[in-house]
Amino acid sequence: MKRVPSNALSRQRVAFTGKLLSLPRSQAVELVRASGGQVATSVSRRTTVLVVGMGGWPLLPGGEVSSALRRAEELNRRGASIRIISEGEFLEEVGEKPRGPALEKHYTAEEICGLTGVTQEKLRRWEQLGLIRSSGGRFDFKDLISLRTLTELIESGVRPEVINRSLKGLASVLPGTDHPLTQLQVVMANSQTLMAELDGCHITAEGQFMLDFDGAAGGGSDNLEWSAAEPEDADAWLDRGRHAEENEDFELAADAYRRAIRLDPKGAAGFFNLGNVLRAQDRPDAALELFRLAVVLDPALGEAWYNIADIHEEQGRLAEAVENLRQSISTCPAFEDAYYNLALCFEKMGQRQDARRCWSEYIRLDPVSDWANVARLHLAAR
Repeated sequence: MKRVPSNALSRQRVAFTGKLLSLPRSQAVELVRASGGQVATSVSRRTTVLVVGMGGWPLLPGGEVSSALRRAEELNRRGASIRIISEGEFLEEVGEKPRGPALEKHYTAEEICGLTGVTQEKLRRWEQLGLIRSSGGRFDFKDLISLRTLTELIESGVRPEVINRSLKGLASVLPGTDHPLTQLQVVMANSQTLMAELDGCHITAEGQFMLDFDGAAGGGSDNLEWSAAEPEDADAWLDRGRHAEENEDFELAADAYRRAIRLDPKGAAGFFNLGNVLRAQDRPDAALELFRLAVVLDPALGEAWYNIADIHEEQGRLAEAVENLRQSISTCPAFEDAYYNLALCFEKMGQRQDARRCWSEYIRLDPVSDWANVARLHLAAR
């Protein structure tokens, strides 16, 4: 694999969605920073790159794609230029090699679409979601088999979120299985369950062997359940919530944060994190109330003030957004994003001198990024 300069993501603002397969999220963050880029905790109009992890589809329980991917696609339709890349492409751009042996790729996108009947639009989406992995725009035989199997399952009435959940479960309970659609004989127990067939037995996504095929349709949850050994410490639940949130299992993350709040009702972190989860689930009003509770408990929590302002701006409540951005800056004077959004709010309100002051302050804090160039264009326009 060709190694690229380590500054490939220089001046880029990078967000992640889905579970990374090749490396921990913390290591990916360090690779971005080593390349001269910044890591964004969520997708916004300032995001320039969205990396989709290969450890499973970033789908919500209802079957739709993750809010991060959906938000990036929506912003691109509105004129943004967010590059959506797979985990493999990310590793190439930072000069790292993915783990595991390299597969020889023969098929072009056009060829694999012709062989499977999958449209190029679906192929592109599934690659973004990490179901298949191209190299230099080419695919291998395993990708071909995976696409055929996937198409058959969907045509049989299995919903994408069911496939996602089952495949991730099978990969976790069967060591060395990173391509379940290719490496396993995947069978349908019912419209809600897929199992692998091994030597005349069936194994569920939970690791249970079943001799009676018809008995496989047992009860279950759409989300992973907590283990019996539940901690009685709020920080432990916060850690569990962050882990679930990284994997975009928002229901599980919300449950963990609510447990943390019950154990530590005076801790701002639980309310703030739960607010972020609810916002990711397109529940801005509920998120707003939680962010307000967070700043009551910790008035110095600048990111919570910023999030309140961001929701107000989306709702067209510019005066309230300005007030909350000022609160954010008062707690975190070097919070460059707050100055950027404050300048935009002032411009929408026609307060050009205030906007110029904020653009200048943003450039002082962030003099070299692409967004600094945008700020300079705003200053030059008036």
